[in-house]
Amino acid sequence: MAAKQVFDGEIERIAEIFRILREAQQPLAAMLDKVAREGRLPDDAELEDEADRLRREAPERQAAETALARLVAKQAAAISIRKTQFDNRELPTRLERAIGFVSGAAMLRRQRRRWESRTPLTQLGELLRRADMLAGLVESERDLLLSRRRESENDLVTFVDHRTEIIEKLRGEDGEAMTAVEATRRTEHCVEIFQTFVNGLNTSAAACNVLLHKLGADTEDLLILYQIVFNAVRRHGDENLKPDAFPNLASQMKRFSDGMLTVHGLDRRRNLADQAFAERFPAEAAAETAVEAHQAAGMRWPPFGLKPARS
Repeated sequence: MAAKQVFDGEIERIAEIFRILREAQQPLAAMLDKVAREGRLPDDAELEDEADRLRREAPERQAAETALARLVAKQAAAISIRKTQFDNRELPTRLERAIGFVSGAAMLRRQRRRWESRTPLTQLGELLRRADMLAGLVESERDLLLSRRRESENDLVTFVDHRTEIIEKLRGEDGEAMTAVEATRRTEHCVEIFQTFVNGLNTSAAACNVLLHKLGADTEDLLILYQIVFNAVRRHGDENLKPDAFPNLASQMKRFSDGMLTVHGLDRRRNLADQAFAERFPAEAAAETAVEAHQAAGMRWPPFGLKPARS
């Protein structure tokens, strides 16, 4: 329960940061829209304030994206660990092996209870819930970023296409209000700030795409594992997953319900997604690998050569 609350709290925290950053972008987006419509440069002081804000908020945005990537990496590591646990389910755990030194029959009874337990399904169900929350947050943020990028990019193109007219307006009818050099400098400086704004939107949307691709491949892997475990432990009357419970995983759940999810091609897609993730978030990718290795190494007794007692 504590882990669930920590995860949900982190999702809410990141979502709130994204919301605040989007609202803070609105004045600059409105400023660019006005320049494109009216062909008039904004006030220098207001423009510089927005440029300063962009510089200040860039690290905040990066920190929020990194925190989100950390959750995605932990999700992938957890799926990998559950896969390893299922693959090794017939091997005794550390505790079972310790019990076996006293009573082989007791060890076997404990193993049988573990094999029949529905705990693994519950754990996988929680991972699916987390995948749904992650996908919902990332996809929503990506779509909002892309929408703003399209609008601002169109405004920027309009602005750039009319730079000559804007420069002429700055110089005045007789060319004495401002020198050509100064008018050009002011206009190009304005273009540079707006271009930085649009580039930031592009970069953030690209980061969301990287996270979505990894989430998609990992979730397919998780659903395949869920079906295998469900078939292994289900009892008469047990119901499988309900797609409606995971609205943000609609495409994966549709293929799952139709029996169309297969491992064919999944490894390649997952490898490509992992590679892109490692390039964009190297520290988080390395941490994911380290967690998987540590957990896998600590799951079973090392082969000391000891044998369980017979009883």
